Amino acid sequence: MLYLRTHITDLSQEELSSMMQSLPAQRREQAKRFKFVQGQKECTLAYLELCRGLREEYGITTMPEFGYGEHGKPFLTTYPHIHFSLSHCREAAGCLLSTQPCGMDVERIRSYDPSLIRYTMNEEEADRILSSSRPEVMFIRLWTQKEAVLKLRGTGITDNIKEVLNDLHDIRLHTTEHLDEGFVCSCATTEQI
Repeated sequence: MLYLRTHITDLSQEELSSMMQSLPAQRREQAKRFKFVQGQKECTLAYLELCRGLREEYGITTMPEFGYGEHGKPFLTTYPHIHFSLSHCREAAGCLLSTQPCGMDVERIRSYDPSLIRYTMNEEEADRILSSSRPEVMFIRLWTQKEAVLKLRGTGITDNIKEVLNDLHDIRLHTTEHLDEGFVCSCATTEQI
């Protein structure tokens, strides 16, 4: 299940301070590491969306603590059978919950540096971007799909970023373009979304 909060910039400093006080120390410290208030909002809200999902899907009301895998992928120390993925950007913050490994990425639609296409996309993907009526949206669409798959696998960004979407096996991708709100969200899972 996907839990997503939008209109992050509408959150006041007072609301953010109150929300941050409700976080466990581990997550509060992580949010405080962001230099700018916007990053603190995103980090806090992604965690709170995880809490909302755990409450609504599993009846879990305690604040979850994270452990971290070999490549930094977080897991729930008390509920290792529940898989999740967090992501946030200026426009949205959220969490994907699953009974199987999953990955989620949300990114703001923005212009891109053409050299980034050469570094991150294979020839077919580059053609799709450059022939699109909205190349910036297509670039972000493909990028979020790659990130979601890598998060599902728990490997982080690999040297073979260009071929990530060519090796999906039983991974399902679901991408939504929120054009009015300025972001794209992709989810990767091995079960039906």
